[in-house]
Amino acid sequence: MNHVPLTGITVLDLSRLIPGPYATLLLAQMGAHVIKVEPPGMGDYLRLLPPHGPDGMNPIFTALNRGKQSIVVDLNDAAGQRILRELAKRADVLVESFRPGVLDRFGVGLELLRHDNPRLITCSLAGYAADSPLASAPGHDLTYQAVAGALRLTAAPPTLPALPLADLAGGLFAALGILAALAARHISGEGQHVPVTLEESIGALLVLEHSEIDMPMRFGDMLRGSRAGYRLYRCSDGRYLALAALEEKFWNAFCNAVGRSAWRARFAEFDQEPLAAEVAALLAERPAREWEALLLAADVPCAVVATLAEARRYAPLPFAAGGAPPEAPAPKHGEHTGAVLREWKIA
Repeated sequence: MNHVPLTGITVLDLSRLIPGPYATLLLAQMGAHVIKVEPPGMGDYLRLLPPHGPDGMNPIFTALNRGKQSIVVDLNDAAGQRILRELAKRADVLVESFRPGVLDRFGVGLELLRHDNPRLITCSLAGYAADSPLASAPGHDLTYQAVAGALRLTAAPPTLPALPLADLAGGLFAALGILAALAARHISGEGQHVPVTLEESIGALLVLEHSEIDMPMRFGDMLRGSRAGYRLYRCSDGRYLALAALEEKFWNAFCNAVGRSAWRARFAEFDQEPLAAEVAALLAERPAREWEALLLAADVPCAVVATLAEARRYAPLPFAAGGAPPEAPAPKHGEHTGAVLREWKIA
């Protein structure tokens, strides 16, 4: 991509922690001007949670808020409410993650803000689905994944997820919904509301699992290790090899490459555990990199499992949008309050 698609779009971000800031990070990467609207005191308290990086802020906060501006607005008083209304009159997008009804109690509800500015696109990030009995309950990523069924995809006991997928999926779907609303506004001239919940966001990622929910054999189980050719194997150096010989042609290539052509006939065995034990014993005889080189030369999908420190660093977007640079600093709490209010001529 050789242009910056959201140049000229201003986003007010009233959210905290991960989902909302992740959504607005993606928008900033596409060129949007993001103003983080924070309360007095701690502001977004993720900033102050340990550990602290070189800038004195939590590294996750820094990663999510690079290239944004921060202003302090106290919604508990009339002056702060007036400032937010004035900002929203000129903004394109407003993102918030308060519990339902909080902004209305502050006197700056989303309907009022869209009445002031009919072109305004608002996005609410809530925890649970609006029709859920938990709709007004507190929650975090773990509870949203638990309710959605994401932690019980196999018969094994549930384990803690390695990634906050509900938070990240919520932010991703919020950004996608905002982009769709911006495209619709280009046609209609009017903004709209984009409601996103973290429960439904992680649930949306389970579309494949729901499609097979009552089937005795599931393709999804193959991707979770039911096949000997699609597993992680420990090698002689203690490192792991990700073997992904899912299709029969790759399984046959694997068997030929490791000198076990007799295994080819066992590709469709129902119980793959005995076969997997034999594969594990073989792969434990040599270092992971040796197996990787041998198998890649035979066109077998595989890779040595990298640590995060070994893996390359990736941009927030897998395409080059050309927005806020990844090395841009994150704002200090209220760092740009005076500058933004002067620029917007808000007294």
